[in-house]
Amino acid sequence: MTVRSLWLPFEVADVPAARDFYTVHFGLSQVDDFDGGVVLRVPGPAHIELAAAKRDGGPPPLAFELADDAAVDAHAARLRRTATRYPRGHYGFEAPGPAGATVMVWSERT
Repeated sequence: MTVRSLWLPFEVADVPAARDFYTVHFGLSQVDDFDGGVVLRVPGPAHIELAAAKRDGGPPPLAFELADDAAVDAHAARLRRTATRYPRGHYGFEAPGPAGATVMVWSERT
């Protein structure tokens, strides 16, 4: 598996305030938004995803972007998972990871 980008999701109480903090003080650029969150590009192959905090209190997922849908399917087979198309157009799957965090493996919209 060749990881194309690492995504670090963070749940925050105030998405606009968190977005402004990272864009103004650290110069990150917003590259996407969705209902309840935004995605910021970090220099290099990494992103920070800021999403409205959930009530369940569990740790946010750790996400790995792969090059394409075929790479996702190959990795899903190794972990005995089935990939699916997410509502925003991404293709991937989730699996339980260490320390209780969910690991997401996906490819960008094609």
